[in-house]
Amino acid sequence: MTVKNALKILEEFIERKSELKKGFLDMNMPWNQGQDCIKELSKGLATTMEKDIQILNSLKMELNPNCGHPENLHDKGPDGNLYCMGCNLDL
Repeated sequence: MTVKNALKILEEFIERKSELKKGFLDMNMPWNQGQDCIKELSKGLATTMEKDIQILNSLKMELNPNCGHPENLHDKGPDGNLYCMGCNLDL
């Protein structure tokens, strides 16, 4: 798996976690109405999701660094995009 594919998968996972968090905080959902203990559980799960999202975003930043490699490591790929052989990423 290339870094580019890993970043796509990570971005999709972050998006899904964000949707779940939003759903837990949505008070209009029928399962999130009524008893206070259910509301507290939803808030707790949303907090856990937020922490997961922060960790995933940190991981994404580590996988996608700002390229500081010299020009001799930059090349154009077969698709015409600028590519860094040091980072293994498209620029």
